[in-house]
Amino acid sequence: MKKVSKRTSLVEIFLLAAFVLIFRMVFEGAIPFFQNHFNLNFNETLGQLLRNYPLALLMVVLDFLLVWLLMRHFEYGTSPMARTAVEISGLALIAFISAFLLRATQIAQGDDVNAFFTYTFWYIALASLVFNAVIIAGIDIYAYYGRAQKKALDREIGQKNKARYQYQQLKRQMNPHFLFNSLNSLDYLIHTDPGKASEYVRKLASLYRYFLNIEDEKLVFLSDEVAFVRLYVDLLGQRFATGLQVTFRIEEEDLKKKIVPCGLQLLVENATKHNVISKDRPLYIDISSDGEWLAVRNNLQTKSYSVESTGLGLKNIRGQYLSASDKEIKINQGQDYFEVCLPLIE
Repeated sequence: MKKVSKRTSLVEIFLLAAFVLIFRMVFEGAIPFFQNHFNLNFNETLGQLLRNYPLALLMVVLDFLLVWLLMRHFEYGTSPMARTAVEISGLALIAFISAFLLRATQIAQGDDVNAFFTYTFWYIALASLVFNAVIIAGIDIYAYYGRAQKKALDREIGQKNKARYQYQQLKRQMNPHFLFNSLNSLDYLIHTDPGKASEYVRKLASLYRYFLNIEDEKLVFLSDEVAFVRLYVDLLGQRFATGLQVTFRIEEEDLKKKIVPCGLQLLVENATKHNVISKDRPLYIDISSDGEWLAVRNNLQTKSYSVESTGLGLKNIRGQYLSASDKEIKINQGQDYFEVCLPLIE
């Protein structure tokens, strides 16, 4: 990509130098030639074009239209040769149309009854060419810098959105409710089973260490995410005991594939957040893979009281996948189950 960009820049510099050279030749060669041999004055001819208000307005409108078409079909920095060829052809056509209309007006008014396509016609076309070249160059430069500023603004907005997204991810990862419940469980274990309390602290530290390690990653290996979620489920087990049953049915070859970081953990967290979990009414979460998808399915036993839900969790996962792979997640829901399928990426 860098070689292509460099080559494109060299072509653009060459075309700009050629355009400046041709423009100079017109002023130093063609215009003096007409003035010396046919007694024509450039300023007077240009004045005739501009004094014809409808024609001057038409030229400017055609100049804007030409630049608009170029912007629509030729992105700046790509296909400079083709873009320049179309631009020059359009400029020549506008000059020809301008000269044709002015000559037709002159003959109709009886100002000049000579033949139509005389040296006067071509001098008018030359004056129109110079005038429209300046107008088109000005519009093109303005449009170029406008587009460049828009791209810079889009990049800045994208970076702000990324920073905002990362902040939301950090807030979600450092879920205060989870941390509060974990500390309560730890306090209980300290008084009842100090050995388990020590193990619990190590697992909790490993959990947050994983959060920090994948902070800048777009994708992580499924094997790492599964190991992380197993640790997460172990910590939840201290709170829910036998009320939470999580089954892993992951194909061995799928462990080498990738998913978005914390995607699996978030789905498990959502399931425990929105469903009743007790010894009498256990929550079953089944995590399975089939080579293309990682499915997380749980039985539905919705809490009787409302649980605040903004839907940001699934939106974040969807946004992560679209950013990393242009793939979509799938959501399936029945009367007694809820399932989310995450694409597995090679």
